Amino acid sequence: MLKLLLPAVLLLTLCVNLFAQTSSAVEVLYVAGPQGTSSVSLHTYNVNPKTAVASQVGSAIPVHKGSIDPLTIGTSHYIYLWNSNGVWLYPTSANGAPASTPSQHLIFSFAHPVNTFLVNPDGKFAYAALAWGTYPNNYALIVLFTIDQSTGRLTNTNQVVASYSHPYIGFTKFLFGSQGGKLFAKWFDDGPHTSAFGFDYYPVNQTTGQLGKLQSLFYAQTFECQTSCTVTVTSALSAADGVCCGPGSGGIQIARTSTGQSFSCGASNQTFCGDDVANLAIDPANTNLFFGDATVNETFIGNIDFTTSQLTASASTIPGTPPVFFSPDSRLVYAMNSNDIGIYALHASTGALTASTTLPDSGAVSIATATLHN
Repeated sequence: MLKLLLPAVLLLTLCVNLFAQTSSAVEVLYVAGPQGTSSVSLHTYNVNPKTAVASQVGSAIPVHKGSIDPLTIGTSHYIYLWNSNGVWLYPTSANGAPASTPSQHLIFSFAHPVNTFLVNPDGKFAYAALAWGTYPNNYALIVLFTIDQSTGRLTNTNQVVASYSHPYIGFTKFLFGSQGGKLFAKWFDDGPHTSAFGFDYYPVNQTTGQLGKLQSLFYAQTFECQTSCTVTVTSALSAADGVCCGPGSGGIQIARTSTGQSFSCGASNQTFCGDDVANLAIDPANTNLFFGDATVNETFIGNIDFTTSQLTASASTIPGTPPVFFSPDSRLVYAMNSNDIGIYALHASTGALTASTTLPDSGAVSIATATLHN
């Protein structure tokens, strides 16, 4: 009898532990704005992943204009606010509320403005990416920073771990996915007869922070999408959309970055796949593609299935074609509208939006999300 009961007891224990881990997670939304003014405030919200209701925690603090990059090291939480001139480090409480003053401020003293400051999700390294120039000289440099594991403080090593130059192709954006093994670089090629854009990546040595040789990933030819084009990438998936000649002529290509396995979706599969695209995004769970349909001014959600090579439309949609952001665990979706932030609870396995609210904002803002486990 004991042999029959033991698996049930173990299963119950696992379920209790899993519930405890899930229930202790704190979903955090950071909103800094209005950007472009001399009076920028950073607000912190805890968001209920079931109801999508955001509740402010702590008081808003005055900050410099810029972008926010959260990082968790063990049970310690930090946010890095950066712009082209410098980076500020704020330790946070267990619910994500930052200290009222930064614990560190590093001024950038590079010869060119910082295009992107990136914190590797593994919590050991950060990078300042610089990109400048136009035809016939496009350049980029990436400089390594180390992160103190006990304090989150940054040290500029002054090591250039990647350098780049090309007459026609210039880097426009840098990012990590949910994992830090690849540093993605978005590029645009405005050369004669070769106009295109896409993503390449640098492999990251997680022990030393060094970057390997630049690797090709994927691209879209602009002559194939004269009406509209867009690309997106995560740690596991990439997607490109191109529309050559108006609604109905478009197509989406989705691929696994590790194996190259791919499938496409056109108007014959899903109507929205052939329409003009405004925005394209994949959730961190790598299960849903969010398609901002410029033709009908609505954002559709396609559930990704590599087994059947299908993009299955969810019954849920988001009004308009705003840029969308996700909580790291894919339980929440944030839509950046002109006057508010739409917040949606997401069932990642199906693409269904199960609850929604709105959070007013003061105009142009930058946002960041975090899922904290304490």
